[in-house]
Amino acid sequence: MRAPNRSPLPDLALLLEETNRLLAANGLPTCHTLAPVSDGDTANPVVVGHASERKYVVKVTRRHSETLDHQLEVANALRDATDLPIPTHYCCARKGDLLPLMVMEWLPGEQLRTVLATAHGQDLKELCNSLATCLATFHDPVHLAVVPDTGSEFAEWLYARTMKALQRGTAELDIEAIRRYVDARLPALTVTAIPSLVKADQDLRDFLADPEAYRITGMLDWERVTRGDGIFAITLIYLRLWLNRKLDGWPDFCATYNGLAMKPAEQCPQAEFYLMCRAVLAYRFNDGVAGLIDQLLQGSAP
Repeated sequence: MRAPNRSPLPDLALLLEETNRLLAANGLPTCHTLAPVSDGDTANPVVVGHASERKYVVKVTRRHSETLDHQLEVANALRDATDLPIPTHYCCARKGDLLPLMVMEWLPGEQLRTVLATAHGQDLKELCNSLATCLATFHDPVHLAVVPDTGSEFAEWLYARTMKALQRGTAELDIEAIRRYVDARLPALTVTAIPSLVKADQDLRDFLADPEAYRITGMLDWERVTRGDGIFAITLIYLRLWLNRKLDGWPDFCATYNGLAMKPAEQCPQAEFYLMCRAVLAYRFNDGVAGLIDQLLQGSAP
């Protein structure tokens, strides 16, 4: 069953027509066929467009369709300024178009979540090093000028969402201890540990990786890029490694990130706040995360 916030794929004939209209208007080769990607569990359906000399990725940006121009500008600016594997964003729909489309360069690779599951030993180290390199580059404060400083209420939003999750009833968790833990660290969130660009909902689905070379080949999903705290993305990487039993790669991730980043990732109240909140929210889908929550409460998680 498709989750409530997931969107169905539009009629392929209409999608092909609208994609080719955009491509032709921008002087680009048109497609002869479209093929849905294998993983259709997304709020923004994606297809691969096949033209005679190239392939495109076409995203139907149902969620946050108002950001089309912004994401094209930001993604291309970062791509031009760095060596990050960001797909060229060729063109996007305009107000009044039938479908909210973004047409991008096709990049090789599989979702990071899939490749991570197969990574062990040296392969896991290579994958974590590659991921850390991408994040350290993305978090370079020189890129802050790409977006305006509009302020952020993310910490307050995350806090409220975490408290709501606790109120649902979590028998295995010490709710009061978690509340005290989070409340004690909330005041520190007035200062960012790593001032940087952040991508909303950044997760393993937002990266492509080479399943043989174990390196990142694509950074995707640029709908919402703002200024924020890069430590949040790093704590989420730790959570994903923990959930996938891949913590052997964590020391390599940290060493690579801190060797490249302008500001290193260190244990701090902000990191502890974000990691606890994300762990509590993950508990709904994986009660095994209770072990990580216990480690945080005992002060034994890095």
